Amino acid sequence: MGFDWIEFLTLAEALQSAPDSPGPPEAALRSAASRAYYAAFHRALNFACREGFEPSFQASDHKEIQNHFRHYNPSDQIRRKIARELERLWDQRRQADYDSVLHKTPASLADHAIGMARRVLKNLDSLLDD
Repeated sequence: MGFDWIEFLTLAEALQSAPDSPGPPEAALRSAASRAYYAAFHRALNFACREGFEPSFQASDHKEIQNHFRHYNPSDQIRRKIARELERLWDQRRQADYDSVLHKTPASLADHAIGMARRVLKNLDSLLDD
């Protein structure tokens, strides 16, 4: 059985709740934001692949998965929410991984990313229920 990508969200939540434990705190919180994104991204990717999405396994997949949810069924509001949240999460992940100076506190970055990842996962689950 393959890796359960939700474990990245579990790790993100653990890093967020005790950033001093693995420390240093800013690195832990940045990592939490990054892991939250990848939990949502990979769950969305797996979902989209069942619908025929074919990843290139290149950096472009991050934008392409957003486009898949935006255009697969354009009138579906849940899919559009997923696309928007993935886009925002991707931006936050890039900030966490690449920006030397953040526009918000590391704790706020982690909190927002984890919240968005949870919403993406919840919305994906609701699509499965349909």
